[in-house]
Amino acid sequence: MKRLLIFVSFLGVACHPDRITAPSVDLALAVRVEPSAQYAQWWSDLEACSGMWGTLSAVSFYEVGGYDFPVKGHDFWGYWFEDGNKIVLATAHAQDKTLVEHEMMHALLQTGLHPALYFNGACGDLTYPNE
Repeated sequence: MKRLLIFVSFLGVACHPDRITAPSVDLALAVRVEPSAQYAQWWSDLEACSGMWGTLSAVSFYEVGGYDFPVKGHDFWGYWFEDGNKIVLATAHAQDKTLVEHEMMHALLQTGLHPALYFNGACGDLTYPNE
């Protein structure tokens, strides 16, 4: 039984190693941006449908030029970083409502996990194929 638990624990780390350790991206390549009025509306909508409340100004937004960016060996269009409560978005996807709301939901929940109640529940389908 102990071996099974160790194996299952290992699988969790192997599947999402960037969720276990603090991920990093070179923010020197990113430009800090202020959340737009559209972002503020999406945040407000997420608070209303999820019942979770947070402060948008507590989240730092960054854009990285291009279509995607690497985080621990995987390419992403957007990513929420717990360290510093940062959302980084590839410029090509910075106005993609589903992607931005997906990363905002991480910021509201303060977790890199994807609980179905919040990512495929009252707020609609916030799952994203690039996540």
